[in-house]
Amino acid sequence: MKKYILTIISLIVVLSLKAQLNVDEIALIQSVYGMEKKDLIAKHIKIDAGKSELFWQLYDEYEISRKEIGLKRANNIIAYANKYETLSGADADALVKASFEVQTGFIKLWEKTYIKMSKVLSPVTATQFIQAEMFLENMVRQELSMDIPLIGEFELDR
Repeated sequence: MKKYILTIISLIVVLSLKAQLNVDEIALIQSVYGMEKKDLIAKHIKIDAGKSELFWQLYDEYEISRKEIGLKRANNIIAYANKYETLSGADADALVKASFEVQTGFIKLWEKTYIKMSKVLSPVTATQFIQAEMFLENMVRQELSMDIPLIGEFELDR
């Protein structure tokens, strides 16, 4: 019975994550705040009219990289869901290392973006942007963590 329940939960997680790959994490933000992410950022950050075009160009570059990292995270979660019932030590090691890579990827992206924005816009604007991005990323991570069972959360026959 426990295997049956675990299989159903794993299937639900996999299907919802595959759907999330198609819809993107932005849909989560939109569902919570009722607006597009770009609109949220525009409301939060005050940009000089003369630098607006430059800001949005940097934002678009950032979003391309952020989505790539988000895709790596989603693929890692799908791999976890697929291996949950038969998770070996090697699987666990690979999954946690991939998770570290995702977290490191976000930190490196934030740092790179901050440096660019602070030089061409201002340190305050760059900080506002990174602060907003960290907040949104933490919200996405929290939402995902609510749906992903911990290793050993269900008794597994080993």
